[in-house]
Amino acid sequence: MKVSKVSNLPIQVLFSTLCIAHLGLLPACAKEQAWRVDYNFHDWGDLDALVMKDRVHIKDKLRSWVMILNQPGWQITCYSPQRKTIATLPLSAFRKALGERLGIMTASDVDPTHWKKVGPATINGIRTTRYDQIIDTSDPRKPTAQCYVAAEVPVDPQVAKFLCKFYDMPNFGTIPIRMTKRKIEKFKLDTGSIKPDVYKASDFAIPKGYKTKTLEEVMFAQTSFY
Repeated sequence: MKVSKVSNLPIQVLFSTLCIAHLGLLPACAKEQAWRVDYNFHDWGDLDALVMKDRVHIKDKLRSWVMILNQPGWQITCYSPQRKTIATLPLSAFRKALGERLGIMTASDVDPTHWKKVGPATINGIRTTRYDQIIDTSDPRKPTAQCYVAAEVPVDPQVAKFLCKFYDMPNFGTIPIRMTKRKIEKFKLDTGSIKPDVYKASDFAIPKGYKTKTLEEVMFAQTSFY
């Protein structure tokens, strides 16, 4: 009787072969890293964000909308489950779509060249990097604002760009955590926590049958700022 070649393999080789075959399946079924971020945006309110390396989900319970940044093409989709409305636009058009409204609420100097890296800092238990805004270069000891960004949560540059555009903060290539302004003496942005979370495909599912509107119409029940 002819003996199978496999049956002659040492047990250790068989085990290793099975492990390699199993590991080959991991990319399709492994859980992707997700972070649940609890934001408080000055003059806006609390926002719940799910941040992943290549996508973002933000929920505003007060105004009843969800905003998603996702591939392909780094498209933004914003929809309101309450109003059954939806808007889709490229990331490049995001700020222009909100324009005056977001500018009035959050306007600041977001040019990274006006900021100086100070060093590491811990904010609410989150390891961050601190930057100071230096407008008066003749006296850099008096920064007019501080900006803190995550030090240990790597994301795609487009994800960082989107979050910084949303919060009207300078883009240092990572997740914004806190921004303070001395003149206002309030947090423009603060982060309560960043916690690991489980990725669910449903978090990035786009609803069907909603009525297409402008981004502003989806995000706000009243389109007039005043």
